[in-house]
Amino acid sequence: SRVTIIDNIPSLAGNHNGGDIHFGKDGKLYISVGDGGTGGAPAQDKSTMGGKILRINADGSPATDNPFYSEAGSQRCGDADGDTGSGTCQEVYAFGLRNPFRIAMDPDAAGTRFFINDVGQSTWEEIDENVPGANYGWPVREGPCANGQNCTPSLPTGNGYTDPIHWYPRNVGNSITGGAFVPDGIGWPIEYVDAYLVADYVSGMIFRLIRTS
Repeated sequence: SRVTIIDNIPSLAGNHNGGDIHFGKDGKLYISVGDGGTGGAPAQDKSTMGGKILRINADGSPATDNPFYSEAGSQRCGDADGDTGSGTCQEVYAFGLRNPFRIAMDPDAAGTRFFINDVGQSTWEEIDENVPGANYGWPVREGPCANGQNCTPSLPTGNGYTDPIHWYPRNVGNSITGGAFVPDGIGWPIEYVDAYLVADYVSGMIFRLIRTS
């Protein structure tokens, strides 16, 4: 038998449906959802679950410590029998994503820590670190820049956007479709300690990232 625990996730154009799903060390279920192939409008609209990271309990109910749970007029959007009006979805943990095809949980972190691999459109592929309530900027931004632009330096973060922790141009790769943390203590060479491995589907390459700050 099947029990539906979350519903009403839009797929308006049939692509960018998500998605990945993982339990965090906090016992909550994290779900990455794309913008539904719309060009990005749902990603900035917190009354829909497209273009978001969602965080729910195992029974499908929104986690009560989610960043927008207590916002005035907020509602549970994922209940198939519930209201899907204009209130902020209580399931939303972070927003402003285009196509977060995969998220990767850090097995070595003391708590719940994960990276979001967000497939770009025309300029940048990006990796974001989970931040409760973060707005990663899509479709206003792609990577650290205004949509479709190559910028130096990045747009200021004071406008409410959270910068990616890493990004690369689409002449290097065109689809960041996977990532994984190298676990501690299982015998990998020293140069892979604390590394994050990223796979690009189009280029066929795997990149090794090391945090320097």
